[in-house]
Amino acid sequence: MSHSRRRFLTYLGMGTYAALACPSRAAAAAPAAFPLPRPRGAAPLFRPIAPSTEDKLLLADGFRYDTVCTWGDPLGTRGLHGPETFGFNNDFLAYFPIDALQGGKNSNEGLLWVNHEYPNPLFVSGYDGMSTKTEAQIVAEKLSVGGSVLHVRRDASGGVWRHVPGSKHTRRFTALYPTMEVTGAASARVPRATGTLANCSGGRTPWSTVLSCEENFHDYNRGNGVSTGTGYRWSDVPDQAIQEREYGWIVEVDPFGDLPPLKHSALGRFAHENAAWRLAPSGKLVVYMGDDAQDQFLYKFVSAEKYKADAPRAEKRKLLTAGTLYAADFGAGRWLPLDIARSPALRAAGFADQADVLLRTRDASRALKATPLDRPEDCEVHPLDGTLYVALTNNTAHGNYYGQIVRLLEDKDDAGGESFRFEIFLAGGPQSGLACPDNLAFDRKGNLWVVCDISGKSINKGAYRPFGNNGMFLVPTNGPSAGEAFQFASGPVQSELTGPWFTEDEKTLFLAVQHPGEESKSRAALTSHWPRGGEDVPRPAVVAITGF
Repeated sequence: MSHSRRRFLTYLGMGTYAALACPSRAAAAAPAAFPLPRPRGAAPLFRPIAPSTEDKLLLADGFRYDTVCTWGDPLGTRGLHGPETFGFNNDFLAYFPIDALQGGKNSNEGLLWVNHEYPNPLFVSGYDGMSTKTEAQIVAEKLSVGGSVLHVRRDASGGVWRHVPGSKHTRRFTALYPTMEVTGAASARVPRATGTLANCSGGRTPWSTVLSCEENFHDYNRGNGVSTGTGYRWSDVPDQAIQEREYGWIVEVDPFGDLPPLKHSALGRFAHENAAWRLAPSGKLVVYMGDDAQDQFLYKFVSAEKYKADAPRAEKRKLLTAGTLYAADFGAGRWLPLDIARSPALRAAGFADQADVLLRTRDASRALKATPLDRPEDCEVHPLDGTLYVALTNNTAHGNYYGQIVRLLEDKDDAGGESFRFEIFLAGGPQSGLACPDNLAFDRKGNLWVVCDISGKSINKGAYRPFGNNGMFLVPTNGPSAGEAFQFASGPVQSELTGPWFTEDEKTLFLAVQHPGEESKSRAALTSHWPRGGEDVPRPAVVAITGF
């Protein structure tokens, strides 16, 4: 790396990631679509707001939001344990037009998939952390996670978005139900799984199913040797302990209910953040994925078979059952096949077969010397040029407090190939105005919408004080303001804004407000009362933003 390049990256706060991922060979080959410094331009679409510490969801002038569903709201359906309610800590969202299976693009009525990532025992089960957790408390927490399918509709007269309780489409997925088959090589070891949990971000397939990503599955049992601390202590009651091999996968769900849910082992097992797809020139389906933890890896999956647009949905989903899983080597600009038949180093490292590789994907990536990254979270494909944008949230262990967004270009524009180039598109920090980028979303003009994930323990403290509460930003990817962040929204106290998703006409943006008041020590000392105010406990909720 040249001295000037190294000084530049150090100034941006890239820390160890820069040293690992930007050697001279890769830097010299990086695409030049974003020369630095970039010229400044006017903010598009709206007048940016300032950082805030208020216990409110604040939006740019001219925009408003409707609260679509809030934790605990009755859904008008029944599950194995009685009436179902909307789960806790809503995260990833995906909107499906109600007429999607007929090729329609209805933007006023549809099905909204919602991930429910993890419980907060203080609010969900009343557990005080001081004693052995009871079975009733564990069951309450299991019912609060997983996912929801909501039937949502915009009122024709007032334009207000609401969910439709009791709809034939509305249903819950939890850590208790339903039982799902596991596909791919690892199904020989794990043929089925009970429910789903730790559902972070995800993606939407071209055949109108959702890919829900199981992330921090290691947090639920106590003393498992993986997570620090005691986790959620579900193993306090032995019959309620989870079988960890059943989790850490990507779950495919049909919101319309025609196809059974599946867990696809061919996409690997790790702390899955999201799944973004693209078709290769060969016609094969490519899925990009991040592993959200410090010093973990970026992955992609290339299907063995080609996508056929006229095939039945049940056939299309088989693309996710067989193919090649890769981990990224940023130093060489190579995709490393996590395939025991192609990579002798995997056998040498003690992997028995491909099922073993998929069950221990992180270990396999280390064995092939993939590049450790600074919490690779969301990956999204640019709608205009097909490049991949990857949010690297931060890595405080290496001095990277603010994170960055990397832009990756597949050589020859071939998503199915095995080589790539990359550049740093945006560096977090005071100079850019945002910190800790997490979920990403593109609009059809190619603008990048970014939500941030400063931890509840760090918000408005120390190096993070200038940024206020977690926010949402628009970042143009071309034109005079390319790479410049404009703040669109600010979340309530200790919340995180997650899961941004536009309707087909881009006149509504669905957004999840996750874990407001997360650092509350007791119900008598709440740090937030959003969204209901007064003395009410803080509640995660999904909102619909209009005004575009």
